[in-house]
Amino acid sequence: MNGRLRKIDYLNYLECPQEYWLAYHQPLLFGNEPDTLEYRHLRQQGYDVEFYVKQLEQFQTNSEQLVEFQRTFQTNEFLARSDIVVTNFATGVVDVYEIKGSSQVKEEHYDDVAFQRLVAESSGATVGRCFVVTMKSDYVRHGDVDPTQLFNITDVTEEIDIRMDVTRQQARDAINYLDTIPVASLLDYCRANRLDCKFIRMHFPDLPEYTIFDISYLKTEKRRELLSQNIVAIVDVPDDFPLSDKQRRQVAAAKSGETVIERDEIQKRMDAWQYPLHFLDYETFSYAIPQFEGIRPFQQMCFQYSLHTIDRPGAEPRHSEYLARRGEENPPLALVQHMKEAFGGDLGTVFVWYEGFEKTRNSEMAEMFPEHADFLNDVNSHTCDLMKIFADRLYIHPEFKGRSSIKKVLPALCPHLSYENLGIGEGMTASISWFHAVRWNLDEAERERIFQNLLEYCKLDTWAMVEIYRVLENL
Repeated sequence: MNGRLRKIDYLNYLECPQEYWLAYHQPLLFGNEPDTLEYRHLRQQGYDVEFYVKQLEQFQTNSEQLVEFQRTFQTNEFLARSDIVVTNFATGVVDVYEIKGSSQVKEEHYDDVAFQRLVAESSGATVGRCFVVTMKSDYVRHGDVDPTQLFNITDVTEEIDIRMDVTRQQARDAINYLDTIPVASLLDYCRANRLDCKFIRMHFPDLPEYTIFDISYLKTEKRRELLSQNIVAIVDVPDDFPLSDKQRRQVAAAKSGETVIERDEIQKRMDAWQYPLHFLDYETFSYAIPQFEGIRPFQQMCFQYSLHTIDRPGAEPRHSEYLARRGEENPPLALVQHMKEAFGGDLGTVFVWYEGFEKTRNSEMAEMFPEHADFLNDVNSHTCDLMKIFADRLYIHPEFKGRSSIKKVLPALCPHLSYENLGIGEGMTASISWFHAVRWNLDEAERERIFQNLLEYCKLDTWAMVEIYRVLENL
């Protein structure tokens, strides 16, 4: 192996050895560091978290300790950069801290820290304790951010001690693996990318578009059983292969190419819906460091809603919307106040797409604003998840490919509507773009362009539900 095994390489090896091998031998397939909007946003979030960690008293250099941020350890074989290294002047022992933009210590964090300790000790350092710094999920911002209340510092030394022998072996295996020639097998798909793994795609360029990986909730052992029989396309699944009823209907629809509709069951659900019919969607922003009053780390804070309402049978939909703009101190409070007026007195049925998300947001805002709790709880009690018609496989279209997201359902049922030509076409871009517009020093024209794109995007989300409802109504 030329060069050193870096921490990122080691973690990539654990995630998918084949992609790790390919990245080393054919780096042009992977290109340079990603430059997506989401990647830049996450990187900035990491900088912001480190900024507040640096303010903690225990990470100040004094007469007893030296504190170094982003210290690099290296040997001829290994290289790792540690977020924080604290050296005791009296003993020379170092403690290693890894900062994670997360609300809990995860499995992969242990592997991360264990590799750092391996490299530090291999370079001659004596490592004492190991820690992971995460966010306190129950911290609520009031006034300025209080770093002393924002973080959990978890001692993971015992877990790292247990892992060290395995880490040494895995690091050695990672280096040696580069001198092998991996045998391409669909059974070796990686956990993260599955059949989109670059190694798999390079060796199996003609994989079908609709595969057994698209079968909803198919257990890993069943998937591997099919792959071991060289069955990849969903249309090749044997008729006698054991599947649930929902999975069987999905496979049958894929094979026939026909739409399967359980009209009686759909009608039964529709009979319970009452006017006025409201179609509601939120856009939210989540960040490690709470940016607004009353917000927790990583809380999905509502900053925008769109609401289409059909007041009575045959009535044309009317539209209400709200978008928090620059200078507002409490976006969710302003949103709730505006939405309360838009709903009026009679809630009827409130349609959303994936009720777990909207209901949780309403419950959070009810806790934040007790004066509006009755209204928000009432919205939840009248909420109906339109997605369930499709998630419960009462309406199966081959183009859904086993999914029930609105981005899959809409093109099949309402091909005249599309997100493709919008300035903002998906939720992550919407969230980050809004943050830039309200917090960054953008010129007014750019800010207004973002706001208009956000309004169009969120409006389409609720209009899409209206159009899908009309399809169901006309069955």
